[in-house]
Amino acid sequence: MAIPKTFAIDFSCGHTETKDLSDTPAGKRRGKVFWLGKNYVCSKCFKAKGKAELEKQNKQQLVDAQSFEEEHGLPEIEGSDKQIPWATRVRYEVLAEIVDSDESENDQHVAKRVIEISKSIPKAGWWLDNCTDKSLTVDDLIELITTAVDNEPEEITLENPF
Repeated sequence: MAIPKTFAIDFSCGHTETKDLSDTPAGKRRGKVFWLGKNYVCSKCFKAKGKAELEKQNKQQLVDAQSFEEEHGLPEIEGSDKQIPWATRVRYEVLAEIVDSDESENDQHVAKRVIEISKSIPKAGWWLDNCTDKSLTVDDLIELITTAVDNEPEEITLENPF
């Protein structure tokens, strides 16, 4: 008789799922089936719980972002219905990181300048295109924001003087 590799596990949520335990040594499979059933929920319940937690976290972050916007006088983000909440969270995360990273008075001046410049960047697309890279440092983010707006119009010089 062959030792089974797949087992029907009765999870703590009340659902049953079949799992392949071929990567577990044969002598430990039955114990693992009992342990999984006792300590875990099925994959469907796990995904539903994770999705609910993520939605709750995103809603709380939007509330925090809106109070941050009011506190600093930032305009509302402009974009599609799908872009607005995402870009609002991104802008909040970026600006809060810049404000929180500043310790000296000189750095606080930089943070205030960045927030002032951010007021003239209401487009959701800009925040999503430029600030979602997790490898960006605070200095990179400051440079991105401070160079995003042209404060001085470019002079166009022509070769022909006439």
